[in-house]
Amino acid sequence: MSQVTTNSVGGSPSPSGSLSNSSALGLGELGIGGAGLGLLLAQGESPLPSEFGQLTANVPTLENDSSTLFNEGQTFTNQGSQALNMAQNGVLTPQQQAQLQVYQGGLQNTAAQEYATMGRNSNQDTSFVSTQANIDTQVNAMAQQEIQSTIALGLGETSAGSNFTGQALGYENAANTALIAAGNAQLQQDKDYSSSLTSAFTAVASIAGKAAVAA
Repeated sequence: MSQVTTNSVGGSPSPSGSLSNSSALGLGELGIGGAGLGLLLAQGESPLPSEFGQLTANVPTLENDSSTLFNEGQTFTNQGSQALNMAQNGVLTPQQQAQLQVYQGGLQNTAAQEYATMGRNSNQDTSFVSTQANIDTQVNAMAQQEIQSTIALGLGETSAGSNFTGQALGYENAANTALIAAGNAQLQQDKDYSSSLTSAFTAVASIAGKAAVAA
């Protein structure tokens, strides 16, 4: 005959050597570890500090300003390059050509009037050849001055283009720096939150293990 033992409380029989089953432990029954894990899960990951929000809020404005300045810089740079190319080839702008023609016409008219006061015809007098040569020299000198002004204009526009491009790069760098700072902060916060969850889960598992051994 098999022998049956009775529990010390209640007298209900159970097979010899068997253990009674324990109910599943809830987070509240796991003490501090369970409470900490429950709080982490309930609150979730905290948002980034407000200063990072302010930084990233300025990014669209910085990028827009950068784009505007860069386009202006490109415009000035292109205009400067065109002006320098014209000057290098000895080409005058339409406005400069018009001014030169007016200047040349004025010199020729003045010379013709001087010849006329002396009773001489500038179109028939051979001495007018030297006068015309002198006029041509003055016209060429003015043309060279116009070319020099074109060079100065081209250099100025190129310099302005470089300045605008540099400012655009500064704004773009500021925007990138803000995004990188916010991104790094978010990554660090994700890492910290993950570490907190891991620690809490480890604590709960340890408590649950100890409770199982005690049972």
